[in-house]
Amino acid sequence: MHYSAIANSPGMWLACAIVVLVIITQAFIFMKKAYTAGLQMGISRETMFKGMRAGLISSIGPSFAIAVTLLSLIMPLGSPFSWLRLSVIGSVPYELMAAKTAAQIYGVELGGVGYDINTLALAVWTATIAAGGWLIPSSILIPKYEMLRVKIVQGREELLPLLSVAALIAAFSSFSLPYIIKGGPSTVAAITGGVVMLLLLFLSTKVKWLREWALGLAMLAGMLAALPFI
Repeated sequence: MHYSAIANSPGMWLACAIVVLVIITQAFIFMKKAYTAGLQMGISRETMFKGMRAGLISSIGPSFAIAVTLLSLIMPLGSPFSWLRLSVIGSVPYELMAAKTAAQIYGVELGGVGYDINTLALAVWTATIAAGGWLIPSSILIPKYEMLRVKIVQGREELLPLLSVAALIAAFSSFSLPYIIKGGPSTVAAITGGVVMLLLLFLSTKVKWLREWALGLAMLAGMLAALPFI
């Protein structure tokens, strides 16, 4: 039996759909709790709906990029498992690395000659188990972060927002710096996206709706700018 018959079987679709349904349920619960907490804090419904709309619009750019790269996973791993993995993690480079590692253990190319059901099974388990390397520790340590954050500011509550912003800047810098110094299309995309983002944020002081679309438009501009260099 060809590996694709198993990878795209009804049983695989059912198993993956159960996990994706759990993820959708979690997202709904988080949104409901955030909405309720917002009302308790005195935030107006209009303001919260604006925030939801901004979040929805901002997700278009990253979602578009994931949807395009999803095609590179479907061939070796099948549609349902690729759908599941990117619903949980959303990192195509990680999934490809895990699958390629599994294929190399069997001495074959990912999706190439000799890639069979056994290789598919190893690739699926490798991607799933290896993801626990950050999912399990983060689920255990996250409740401790708030205590650490409060301890760092030592009672100076006005520093908490500054600490949060500094942490976000550090995180995004860590993600973007490797692409900026990599050279080629990656550098072009990163720099173009950054410049367009700054420009759109400046223009949004006068054109309010641009703030909601800034992230998606900046990502799209970065991708388009990088195309001639690929």
